[in-house]
Amino acid sequence: MESKKFSSQKGFTLVELIVVMSIISLLSSIVLVNLNGYMARARDARKMSDIEQINKALYMYYAQTGSMPANPTPGYEGCSGYNYSSYQQVMQQLISAGFLSQIPMPPSGGWARGYCYYNYGQGGTVGALVVTILEAAPATTTGVGSSCRPWLSGQNWCDQSSNYYYCMCNPY
Repeated sequence: MESKKFSSQKGFTLVELIVVMSIISLLSSIVLVNLNGYMARARDARKMSDIEQINKALYMYYAQTGSMPANPTPGYEGCSGYNYSSYQQVMQQLISAGFLSQIPMPPSGGWARGYCYYNYGQGGTVGALVVTILEAAPATTTGVGSSCRPWLSGQNWCDQSSNYYYCMCNPY
């Protein structure tokens, strides 16, 4: 009978483990970086959809009442993050009229990434303005898609400077 020699070494060497762990960590960091970009683009798509939904509700409200909702706090915008009660009052008017089912809230927190409403009044190129800030879209002077840019650079929201605002103008 021949005697078989068994190796006392079982498992992986330290070098093999380090190499495998390095590869796994590199792959996971690449996936996480790409995932963050996808998540930001998904939040932007949701924001644009919400703003367009509010825009349609505003036009239906105007068709029914002959005016856009007034600014509850004259001279100030109502936003989903700050001055929330004004934003809530405007959205509640759209809900009461049956044009929205609930108050649209942005997918990410913070007032800077929220939704804002301001009524500039009748007779202008703006009317009632609904705006949000996009995360993944490139800065633009002309707007993303159907976004409006009614003002010259440096004058107001949605001006023609390079920024990330997504605006829907509702002239009336």
